[in-house]
Order: sequence, then C-alpha cells, then structure tokens
Amino acid sequence: LLSNPKTDYLLEASLESLHAESLEWIKETDFWRDEMAFFYKLLRKSQSNKAYPTAELAAVEMELVSLTSDKVEKIRNEVLRHERELSAVIRSVSTGEEEHYRETHRKLLVEIHDIHKQIRAFKKEVFSFVQKYE
Repeated sequence: LLSNPKTDYLLEASLESLHAESLEWIKETDFWRDEMAFFYKLLRKSQSNKAYPTAELAAVEMELVSLTSDKVEKIRNEVLRHERELSAVIRSVSTGEEEHYRETHRKLLVEIHDIHKQIRAFKKEVFSFVQKYE
C-alpha cells in the first residue's frame, strides 16, 4: 500500500510543528473573515447593488453567509479548541492523548484544505458576477 506523505508527516512531526501549523490556520481563518467582509461590502455597494439581479445577488449572499458562518467560523472554533487540547497533551504522558490530538489535527488539515478550495471557487464566482453587471 502507498502511504500518504501528509499522514506520515503528522505521525512524525513534533508537537511544536503541529502547534505552529495550527497558529497559521488561525491566521488564515482571520484573513478569510476579512475577505468575506470585503465581498459583502462589494456586493452591497449602493451604486452597483441596483445593477445586480435580486435573485442572483441573494444566491451569492447566501453562499457568502454559509461560507462565513457554517465553514470559516466553525473551523476557526475547532482549531482554537484543538490548540487548547495541545496544552493537555503536552502535560500528559499518555500516548493515547497524543495520538488523538494528531488524528484531530489530520482531520482539521483536510477540512481547512476543503474550505480553502470552496473559498477560492466562491471568489471566482463573485469576480465573475461583479464583472458581468458592472
């Protein structure tokens, strides 16, 4: 069987490395929040808002709200909780806790990657939408 290099990394990486990666995720989710706020303002600009078809604008705004509240905020809270778990893992001598932490980290890594792809697709959609009506 072929092994997944990222999974191998998570099995071998130090807890400090995983901690650093989690801190990067927090920064990334903060940036995503800022981006979503920018896109909301862009879509709600009074002069261009009148040019957008109501139904299409509503659909894009619904997707924005879903991404922000259902995805970005949720994953950010999970990463923050994951960071709090790290302190317990460091204090513990149990390998079971560390294995659980690494498994959670792996799942968060996959979820962060998936959300990043969704945000990239959303940005393309907004850019296309704005260009179409301006």
